Amino acid sequence: MTAGFPELKYIKLELLESGVLVMTFNRPKHMNSMLPASYCEWAQVMKYVHASANIRVLVVTGSGAAYSAGQDLPGGRVPDGEDEKKVLWQRRNDTCELTKLLVTSPVPIIGAVNGPAIGYGCTTLALFDLVVAADTAVFRTPFAELAFCPEGCSSVTFPRILGPIVANDMLLMGKSMSAAEMHHRGFVARLTKPAELMATTMKLARELASRSTTAMRASRTLIRNQQYVDELLRVNEVEMDELYERMISDDAKQAIARVFARLQAKRSNAKPKL
Repeated sequence: MTAGFPELKYIKLELLESGVLVMTFNRPKHMNSMLPASYCEWAQVMKYVHASANIRVLVVTGSGAAYSAGQDLPGGRVPDGEDEKKVLWQRRNDTCELTKLLVTSPVPIIGAVNGPAIGYGCTTLALFDLVVAADTAVFRTPFAELAFCPEGCSSVTFPRILGPIVANDMLLMGKSMSAAEMHHRGFVARLTKPAELMATTMKLARELASRSTTAMRASRTLIRNQQYVDELLRVNEVEMDELYERMISDDAKQAIARVFARLQAKRSNAKPKL
């Protein structure tokens, strides 16, 4: 653990001498899905990045077979006896803050996608500076299935990167995209074999970290101009307002119940391992 950084339960950190901070989602038995606390921990990491002069590049990856399965639906259930709207509004604010911190990151962020990137684990990749993916990785945003809506600024970033028709296929239809398809569409910068993912990513990270900080900052400011940043910040608020309304709606609750029932049936029908 990095000196001076609070203990994190669901995220691992490693700060290298080169100034590269490696952040790893660390719930491998749950496909690195994100509990409510996970969003807060990631925000803590981003606040640390914003405040530290020693960090030059942030690398984000996942432990085990997945990058991140996005929101942990079972783990996100509102505890009995708590005010549902109050709890979900706080989660709305926590997620909104994290997205804002990603949009305004003072250093380049590289995603090293080692496996499935789903939901918020997928949408936030579009806010990064570079995405490197194992050729076995898949990308999916199953919002419509859950009666949710786009988040992570994906209502803007996905059409901009993928084109409106492909973005609609992902955001409205929940189409799963391969790493090769996302590379072809310009969402993924580099494709690698799974065994070469981190070596390729870290080589890029060290190269970025070795370059002029002021030049890098100037280039990122020109590429991600203030007008675009302002648009993302505005859209983030709008998306999260709508997502909150979706999460408290009856159709979303019914959709989630159907997903739970399907998963339970799948587990019940699974053949026991010998």
